[in-house]
Amino acid sequence: MTRSVPKSASLGYTIALQPIVDADLNHVADELLYRHHHRERTATIDDDVQATARACAVAIYEIGLETLCEQRTLFINVSEQWLLNSELCRLPTDRIVLEVLESTPPTAAVRDAMANLKSMGYTLALDDFQTDQDHDSLLDHCHIVKFDVSRDLPLAQIESLRAQGFTLLAERVETHEAFDRCKALGFSLFQGYFYERPRIQRSRGTHRDSSSLTHLLLITKLYRSEIDLGDLSRLIAKDAYLTEAVLKRAKAVTHADSRTSDTLRASIERLGVIELRMLVTIMLLASHGPASKLEIIKGLTRALACQQAAFERSVGEEEGFMLGLFSHMPMILDVELETLIQQLPLTSDQAKALTQRAGRLGALLSDVESAELGEHVDALPDTLLEKAEIEAQRWMEKTQF
Repeated sequence: MTRSVPKSASLGYTIALQPIVDADLNHVADELLYRHHHRERTATIDDDVQATARACAVAIYEIGLETLCEQRTLFINVSEQWLLNSELCRLPTDRIVLEVLESTPPTAAVRDAMANLKSMGYTLALDDFQTDQDHDSLLDHCHIVKFDVSRDLPLAQIESLRAQGFTLLAERVETHEAFDRCKALGFSLFQGYFYERPRIQRSRGTHRDSSSLTHLLLITKLYRSEIDLGDLSRLIAKDAYLTEAVLKRAKAVTHADSRTSDTLRASIERLGVIELRMLVTIMLLASHGPASKLEIIKGLTRALACQQAAFERSVGEEEGFMLGLFSHMPMILDVELETLIQQLPLTSDQAKALTQRAGRLGALLSDVESAELGEHVDALPDTLLEKAEIEAQRWMEKTQF
């Protein structure tokens, strides 16, 4: 019995917005909140990265920032893994505040990432700031400090931060009396039930039956030294959800009229490689969560080894790479090979190489697999797998899965 590509959770997720107001009760910003289902009033989060990816996918690629919050700023919760992923930190700097979760450890890598994001023009906020968690070292890279005012407040530190020029945001402000008290303490931004509860947002109907296979293939192509836009366009066109996201985002990035009709390739050109990498990575994380790092490294190592072996045997580097990657896809995606083959753009010879190890490509793949088992293969360099694994690790560092 075959298995389909699993979904890590229901695809009925959505987002909520909680307004953030200034001291005059002007609605100036919103915090983006993830909801596992539109009937949920509180968050159910098993994976911080996936929750942020899904929230961003709905806000940016399904609804669109202008429609969602007009000209207001959007606060987005980001974890350590998100901060350290350079491709995920490509959101619009003029519309987004990156809100660093209180669970984020104040490591040197986190501080460096925050300093880099600040230099790129992002506004950064520290969520639920607490003095006993050694987060003081992150203050140099932040503009906004949030305090949960339902707890005892460190009044001396609040005054010190205000005097240093930090913007103070009071969260969980439940009553107008609490609002007045926080305002007197020097807070200038406020969110909580005293103003409004989070409002569930319903995406205007996008089917989310998206393919992680397409996403993985796109990411490998987007990191190659030579990028074929026509090839990218053909691959994206096979995924309706991804196609819609690309078209919508391209219009938003260039402020094109919503009635303007663009081809998919023109939209890809408008987005550019960096924006497209972010979009595809977010879609992959939103659809299936962070893929198995170990299995992706193994798959990329095999693909790169097959690519090099194909070059040395003059049988086509690109074909060798894709066949090596395809051969490990059942482990990455947890799907039977015969089911996967039905989704892959394979020729008859490629399918036979994959299933029967037939032909020159099949023999190449078989040799690489033997080398993986520690067997000596005369036709392969002894350092082939070692070099391929180093290159695979470099790719992983770029995408930070």
